[in-house]
Amino acid sequence: MQTYQGKRLRSGVTLVELTVSVMILGILAAIASPIYSNSLVRYRVEVTAQRITQDIVQTQRAARQTNSTRTIAFTLADHSYVISGISSLDRISQPYKIYVNQPPYRVELSSLVTAAQPKTHLPSVSITFDRFGMPDRGISVTVSAGTFQKRIDLAPTSARVSVQ
Repeated sequence: MQTYQGKRLRSGVTLVELTVSVMILGILAAIASPIYSNSLVRYRVEVTAQRITQDIVQTQRAARQTNSTRTIAFTLADHSYVISGISSLDRISQPYKIYVNQPPYRVELSSLVTAAQPKTHLPSVSITFDRFGMPDRGISVTVSAGTFQKRIDLAPTSARVSVQ
């Protein structure tokens, strides 16, 4: 132990100081945890909406490039969608099918609505793009998790995809 003009110099921290520090960190963690959790849920919903949007655009593009029809089918029961004529990225022999309720997304397809019947929620819906990339109908797909949701709209006449 060092001494300074006859007095002992203390090194380290006391148990009280350590306890107060741990309590402050616990309070900060309790405040930050719900905020962090909500931001993760919101992020998962946004990423899923972006993925669905990109897959709709890719299906349109594939229909134009191959000069043939392509279909994307959404199903609420298993929270999935499948694209005809495109193979899975990791299993070549299987169709391209995405389950949005499984990792990494872990969200739900909560609503499927066509532009022709905007008040009727359907259990499943298919959109077929002709060889020019034009859809046979307009749809709205809603993805949700917790209190967060995003709606993906496909316009029937312009074939534009938007996220709201």
